[in-house]
Amino acid sequence: MKKVLFTTALFLTACAVSAQESVVKEAKSAKSDPVKAAQIIEPALVDPSTANDPETWKLAGDFQKAIYDEENMKLYLPGGQADTSKLYNSLVKMFEYYTKCDEVEQAKVKSGELKKPKLRKKLSKTLATVRPNLTNGGSDAYNSGNYANALKFFGLYVDAAENPMFEEEDAVKNDTLTPLIACYAALAANSLNDKDAVVKYATVGKSHKEEGYRALMCLAEAYGKGENPDSTQWLATIKEGTERFPSQEYFIGNLMDYYIQKGRIDDGLTEIDQVLAKNETPYFLYVKGVLQYEKKDYDAAIATFNSIIAKNSDFVAEAYSKIGDCYFFPAQVIVEENSKISMDDPKYAANEAKIKEYYEKARPNYEKAKELKPDNRQLWGQYLLNIYWKLNKAEYDALEKELTM
Repeated sequence: MKKVLFTTALFLTACAVSAQESVVKEAKSAKSDPVKAAQIIEPALVDPSTANDPETWKLAGDFQKAIYDEENMKLYLPGGQADTSKLYNSLVKMFEYYTKCDEVEQAKVKSGELKKPKLRKKLSKTLATVRPNLTNGGSDAYNSGNYANALKFFGLYVDAAENPMFEEEDAVKNDTLTPLIACYAALAANSLNDKDAVVKYATVGKSHKEEGYRALMCLAEAYGKGENPDSTQWLATIKEGTERFPSQEYFIGNLMDYYIQKGRIDDGLTEIDQVLAKNETPYFLYVKGVLQYEKKDYDAAIATFNSIIAKNSDFVAEAYSKIGDCYFFPAQVIVEENSKISMDDPKYAANEAKIKEYYEKARPNYEKAKELKPDNRQLWGQYLLNIYWKLNKAEYDALEKELTM
């Protein structure tokens, strides 16, 4: 009985192999209609009896190439209307199938089943020729909000540079565009919250001299958010960003926020002075002023904010608001102190006078911030309300009404 069952199993296996081989033959016979042929061969790509044959993958790739060539030709014909979705989908599949063909063939060479690869040279040249069009497919997908497809296209482009299949293709191996496309892949991955893909492609993309900052920003976001943020890697990435791209505000701003949170304000001031020595911008001056403010070095902070106002460029409203803070918040310390002592205490009256003095100094600065940026109420709204409550009830009533509109 066991022998009969074993014989039956062999028979069924042989039938399965024969069935998949017939699928391949049928696909070959339909090659004049590559779309149909591509559909016919699909089962053979998942069945071990044919999927372990490099010729199966080459044939599947050939069908996709025929589809691609037909649509691509339409782009150059007068009045030609190419189906770009069909064009780019066939391009991706061609890439996937030809690279899989090489992978299977190389495995057979390694195992000794084949003496040497027969297909790599031809297929690598074919893919190297069409590879630039992956960027067009990726751009179309990204611009339409299809970040998954964008990642697929950009990822294939970048991955090719490290694929041994292209080791003799200088145009791929030494492609100076690879880091730039890796930046785009990282951006697409970031939109998908795909941390692994962000790390993979941003690590390549960060070396691009002009656009590498985008990759580092994505990398910092990936390390800094999610269920398991990595604060060590985040900080290392932010610091790398300040070194590679010192003019990018994102890295400096985040690093200074970190120093403030950790109470390392002197470290922050040292670094921002180094930055300002090379590139004095209103934003970097503003950051320095904020650090001085956090250190409670209000005179120095006011001087820094006034230098921003004198430039009459960016962050002027913010500078006025922050000068207001340099008077308003010290006044709050006295307000808190007065809440704990008797109104009959002589110190109470002296404190009230000091509070009004601070408010009078803060007031014109918040009012200037309001004039410059009336829609940004965070710069002036609640501060002026407090001040007007103390100094002028009519102005308080008017502002309260304005803020509730």
